[in-house]
Amino acid sequence: MFGGKACGLARLIAAGARVPPGFAVPVTTSAPHEWSEDARAEFVRRAAALLAGGKLAVRSSACGEDSKERSFAGLLETVLGVTGVDQALSAAAACIESGRGERVRAYAGTMVPVGLVVQAQVSARAAGVCFTLDPTGRDRAIVLEAVAGAGDRLVSGRAQPERWRIYRSGTGAWEARPDGQGPDAPALTAGDAISIAEQAAGLADLEGHPLDLEWAIDGDGVLWWLQARPITAARAPQEFVVERAFEDVDDGPVTVWSNWNVRETLPDPLRPLTWTTWREVIVPMVMRQMLAIHESSTLRRHLCGIDLVHGRVYFNMNALLAPPLFGGLMRRTMTWVDPGAAETVSRLASAGVFRPRRLPASRLMLLRLAVLAALESTPKLARALLPRRCLRALETAGAVVARRGDLSTWSDVDVFAELRLFTFPECAPLRDGLYMETVAMLVYHLARRAFRHHPDAGQLLSVGIAGNPTTGIALGIDDLVDAARPLAPAFLESSSTEALLARLAADAGGGEWLGAFREFLGRNGHRCPKEFDFGVPRWAEDPAMLLDLVRAGLRSPRGERLRERMLRLAAQRRQAVRTAVAGSPFWRRPGMRLMATLVELYMPLREAPKHYGFFVFQRMRQAALELGRRLVDRGILAAADDVFFLEWAELARLVSGGAPRADTPQLLEQRRARLERYRAERAPDFLRSDGVPVVDRASPPSGDRGDLLRGIGVSAGRATGPVRILLRPDPAAMADGDVIVMEFADPGWTPLFPRASGVVMEVGGLMCHAAVVARELGIPAVFGVSGAMRLLHDGVRVTVDGTDGTVAVRSLLG
Repeated sequence: MFGGKACGLARLIAAGARVPPGFAVPVTTSAPHEWSEDARAEFVRRAAALLAGGKLAVRSSACGEDSKERSFAGLLETVLGVTGVDQALSAAAACIESGRGERVRAYAGTMVPVGLVVQAQVSARAAGVCFTLDPTGRDRAIVLEAVAGAGDRLVSGRAQPERWRIYRSGTGAWEARPDGQGPDAPALTAGDAISIAEQAAGLADLEGHPLDLEWAIDGDGVLWWLQARPITAARAPQEFVVERAFEDVDDGPVTVWSNWNVRETLPDPLRPLTWTTWREVIVPMVMRQMLAIHESSTLRRHLCGIDLVHGRVYFNMNALLAPPLFGGLMRRTMTWVDPGAAETVSRLASAGVFRPRRLPASRLMLLRLAVLAALESTPKLARALLPRRCLRALETAGAVVARRGDLSTWSDVDVFAELRLFTFPECAPLRDGLYMETVAMLVYHLARRAFRHHPDAGQLLSVGIAGNPTTGIALGIDDLVDAARPLAPAFLESSSTEALLARLAADAGGGEWLGAFREFLGRNGHRCPKEFDFGVPRWAEDPAMLLDLVRAGLRSPRGERLRERMLRLAAQRRQAVRTAVAGSPFWRRPGMRLMATLVELYMPLREAPKHYGFFVFQRMRQAALELGRRLVDRGILAAADDVFFLEWAELARLVSGGAPRADTPQLLEQRRARLERYRAERAPDFLRSDGVPVVDRASPPSGDRGDLLRGIGVSAGRATGPVRILLRPDPAAMADGDVIVMEFADPGWTPLFPRASGVVMEVGGLMCHAAVVARELGIPAVFGVSGAMRLLHDGVRVTVDGTDGTVAVRSLLG
């Protein structure tokens, strides 16, 4: 009867909202001069009463306007600044006539009858619109747009608004964030934005659906609501599926997840068997090693620090930082491995959003457990103080795992038990590798501190150090390239791995090279990109990447061998240390010499435990595939690698003779489809359970011309070259001398590094895997460059300064 706008305002008044005083006229197609004398006189009387208080706004209120189906936004007339009765009648005529306009007919398919809303006009210092749900689906923010003065300039598109995104936190507090670059003179404060959003959210709750609202703040700071309509065209925000390792834990009002450090090592969604094996075997093993928490302990579920977010492993930061002593150690480790993530967690804690998980034990009991874990760790840490002995123990344990028996002759139960291989006694040195890595990182940071007055030497402390088996992969590939030069035609003319291997086998000199390649695979074939996921094929199964690296090396002119480079860099490091020691006070010299020597001894332990530990992952993969083949023979699975889409408990039941589920084929197909969806839909690096997005760090400062990116210098030196953006470790995607730019890199990417002039990465810090290898190879590298993949483009020439932590854009290639 009165049109949508009038009804919306009536609902606001009923909900207790402050609406400017006024009156409504029923919908009509008749102009005011066609009204009855009584209707016209009533309009004049009411308008005159309102005019006594100031100017009026005369607004259209059409049938169907501001409904869930149609908004009529901007199609009907509104007249502001009305100062007299005659002007009010003219404004009413214009509003009614707008229902016959061409835009309305095109929108609605017919003319529409129009009612009127006549109100006292707010003398606004700020006005705008408020969406209680972002219609673009970006997230669950309340979206606010504001301009100084009246809001007609905003809704008509004549003014550039300032934008705010306001979030209701799980703690009950509100958070207001400016969204983009607004005008120089802001119309609102954060407090204003929160006040508007809080009232808007209450109104939407009363209405029972999201609202698109118009508002104004007068000169006295009073908030007025001018219009309310349902949001008619909203996209649902992205929802990320979280699979907690354990339910019924107390993270408080907000859980914070982060993929710091695991985004490099486990970048893809995990298959069900991989995830449930991590949950059932690997995580409990780590908890036993580091926290003295046994699998039978009731604390295990409360201290488990990983969950699955949209298929990918994330740290549950509430759990990870909860244990006494260990939580502090993890905070320190974060500052070494990913300083940006450490800063984000600190900021969330300061804001009261993040707090460690509440544990069902007294602080005294937790401290007792922490002391017990420290006592159990002491002998293992002591053994880690013998680096050469540790390296031998790791190598021996890796060889023992590699020589385990032929699985095809084992029983199902024994093959399944191999998935627990990490817990076996022969893997004890590999489990102790966690302590070795900790000692290696500590030694490096103590050494950097000892050389803090000599930053040039400090930057070179780990350059050219031999013994790191991950760096050894790059050295081995370089040897294979050199040995393959007489066979170059075979490599460059064979398009597939199978054709190349067959041609080499038939070639007179190819047999010797294949023998060297088999030896290389014996040492390194258990590695690959994404190697923490044992569902991923190892190099020994698919050596295509390695052969592509050899091809790429053969296409390049013979230059300095990698081993020669390492020797040159080692000499450079020793000279820098000697110069720094000579320039230091006599009482500091012995300590500096000692720390430089210790770095040379201990740095291989930063990567060696992982290298040899991956023999276990390879064996676990072999065991899973063996069971998969047997389940294919029994008609349960269609292919051996379907086994990775079973969960741990499901596979255990089948191994023990249980009957398969009748819907197993459909279940596996659903899980494959879900995995592909998770691959395409990636969660942010930080995620909050209340849906409030986390800004993990401020955008890096740029130069005056936007040509300078900043990060963390992790490997000293300067290099200039063309940018090559890498989405995966593809040797064919880069050329020698490129500055390779990536979001992250696990150790499987590092064979690409020797061909690069510089390395830029969006994440990471001094002690991440890629940084260690880049330093040893003497390749300038800057990590933690936020947005590098977006801001840099293929072919742009940049200078990477690993000493200052900058990436300077030079020019485009001609």
